[in-house]
Amino acid sequence: MPETPPTATPRTDRTAQWRVLVLLVLTCVAAALGPVALLWLAGFGQAPPERLPLLAIVLLGAVFIGPLSDLLTGVPARRSTRALLIAATAGLAAWTALMATGVGEWAYLLAPATAVAGTLLLTRSTSRPGLLPAVTVYVACTLLANYTLDSFLPIGGFFLLNVGTLFFGITFTQRDRVHRFGRRTVYQMILIAAVANVVLGAALGTPLRYVAVSFLSIVIAETADTEVFQRLKDRRWLTRVATSNALSAPLDTIIFTVLAFWGEPFATPAWMTQVIVTDVLVKYGSGLLAALGMLTLVRSALAPLVPVARERRGDDVGARRGVT
Repeated sequence: MPETPPTATPRTDRTAQWRVLVLLVLTCVAAALGPVALLWLAGFGQAPPERLPLLAIVLLGAVFIGPLSDLLTGVPARRSTRALLIAATAGLAAWTALMATGVGEWAYLLAPATAVAGTLLLTRSTSRPGLLPAVTVYVACTLLANYTLDSFLPIGGFFLLNVGTLFFGITFTQRDRVHRFGRRTVYQMILIAAVANVVLGAALGTPLRYVAVSFLSIVIAETADTEVFQRLKDRRWLTRVATSNALSAPLDTIIFTVLAFWGEPFATPAWMTQVIVTDVLVKYGSGLLAALGMLTLVRSALAPLVPVARERRGDDVGARRGVT
């Protein structure tokens, strides 16, 4: 006889629901506070901006669509909408606090609004669940990485972090999640991101050299990562992520850093070494942390709800989210 899937007890079901709600609230609060952090990080660039472009705020909000949609996996539509509205209220409260302290702007409200509205819209897709949120986060992170490509944050006495690296670490995990929809879908997403970067660069007046190098590094590094990931399809998901990122992280960093900054007065060999070493470590580390965080989220917060979702919808939510 086939084994009957375990059914969550009312107690564990309620505990999981509260845990998901708390994480939703924290995510929306982070989305509301995010623009302040992004403006601070952009301040380490060659021409520190006085305020963030509206597009950058919207893109930052889009990054939070990923964790919000993950948290709502297996949650019925009516309940997920109610939980999102509660979380959105918390985000609004955080934004209000920023305004009261004088560090916020009206435009910053676009970040949590984009996160909540995008999640409501993109999680309604039933044909390929999880695809649209992952693609959205991937494209948004590549665009934000290019927006901060000339911002370098000194860490300690040696390390020099390109702020865009923080966003590229997220793209690696999002791309690896899209692999379950097939190689063709991955390449379509990479092409969309590459073209979007060219369009954004033209709109923001980014030097053509940076735009071209960004396009080239994305195509080469992402193609290499995709092929390695596909050849390891019989391995565990986390093993595939770690192995493919071990190639794409240094490849992307070396190509972009050398071709984008070679010949600049500040780009000495020692400076490039600092940037490359720091960026590779941060990209690889943040990619692994994002992957581990996603798996931990699914297994701890959402696992009790998965059997319920399977009974209601008759599909394997756990398999789609990498739970093994």
